[in-house]
Order: sequence, then structure tokens, then C-alpha cells
Amino acid sequence: MSQPRYEDWQLLDLTPGADLSEVNRALHYRRSLYQPGALATYNLLDEDERIRMLERIDEAYRRITGNTPPPGRGARTTAAIVEVEAEGPSGPPPDPRTEPGSFLRYHRRRKGISLEHLATDTKIRPVLLAQLESEAVDELPAAVFVRGHVLQVARALDLPDPNEIAARYLAKVKLD
Repeated sequence: MSQPRYEDWQLLDLTPGADLSEVNRALHYRRSLYQPGALATYNLLDEDERIRMLERIDEAYRRITGNTPPPGRGARTTAAIVEVEAEGPSGPPPDPRTEPGSFLRYHRRRKGISLEHLATDTKIRPVLLAQLESEAVDELPAAVFVRGHVLQVARALDLPDPNEIAARYLAKVKLD
């Protein structure tokens, strides 16, 4: 095992000697900053730079803890997650308290709006919209960004009470 360097602690924004729970929280937060579609780095880094930064974060974690980082977020590609649009849904909408992502997808499809069109309207990448709809917790950015994205989507779909939808979404996926 390599000894942690001061730069490793700095990269994770930790004080040297922080406990494992703090290191894990820092890993989760730092990774969220460099996920596809993350607002913090959306226009700052190209894809290669973003991936290199995630690798540096994981390596710092490895040196600090001596453990392999938990599976990374953002491993799925856009092609793998952006669905092929089907016809509009039939039947009643899913319950937003138990299936908030499906609730958003139902209303988007019911209005005949593609992910790409919604992405253009909301300025949220299609892959992130698909992650929101599928409630892909391991792929989502930090809760503050998720809340903002859900609000934007609910408003773009002209759904009643976007704040309530966002609150229900966050309660369901339980992001830190």
C-alpha cells in the first residue's frame, strides 16, 4: 500500500487523519462533481479530463484508506442509458410518492416529449434525465443538483407543485 500524500487529502478536501466515514463522504461528494452533466464542471472539462479527475480521486482514496473505492458513479455510457422512445404510456400515472422517476417519465411520454427535446428545454443532458427517470441513485449527482433538475423537469412538463415532486423524489432516493 502506498502512503497517502498531502495532495491526496487536499484533493478530497480533508484534513490529514480524517476518519473513514469522512473519507467516504468526501469520495462521494468529489465524484458527484465530476459526473456526466454535473453543473459544477459541465463546461469546464472535456470527457477525457473528467475521467482523469475521477481516476485521481479514486487513487487518492486508495492511498488514504488502503482499500479499493466502491464502484464508481457515471460508469454507464449515454448510449446505454438513454432509452429508445416508445409510444406514449397507457393507464394511470405511477404514484409520485413511490415512483417519482417513473411519474416524470410517464408525463414526459404522455405529452410526446423526447429526452432530447426535454434536454434542450431544461439544459439538462439526456443521460442525466434518463438517470432521474430511472432513479439511478448511484449515477445521480449531489442532492442539491437533483432537486434543481427535478424542479426544472416538473416545470417544463407543466406538472402541478414542482416543489412537492422534488421533495418526494429526494425522499424516495435518499441522497446524501
